[in-house]
Amino acid sequence: MNDTLQEWLATGAIASGMLGCGMRLPDATCLSYSFNELCPREGLDQILHQLAETTATLAGQGLAPRRLTWTFEQGQIFLFPRPDGALLVLATQPNTEAAENVDALAEEFFSLNASH
Repeated sequence: MNDTLQEWLATGAIASGMLGCGMRLPDATCLSYSFNELCPREGLDQILHQLAETTATLAGQGLAPRRLTWTFEQGQIFLFPRPDGALLVLATQPNTEAAENVDALAEEFFSLNASH
């Protein structure tokens, strides 16, 4: 994973209410950060790998979502797949600065260069 992506994820996704965040590149490389025990890094990596399969299945059916969201009692998980196969996952607590900024973070993610 290139330094630009690592730096962006490490600094750009930090906001009040962020439980964790991660990125999976088209080559299956993952990088995750946990900011709360509710969202361990290993869990984020596993989620990214499984959701990569799910988004590939959806794309194979002609469905290419720009954003997928799951809401739980203690938070939300947002998944942003890019056409190149890169994925961004953000886990936030509801009604927080992090939850309000997911769309802005996604736009930055869509504009980043994922090449090594």
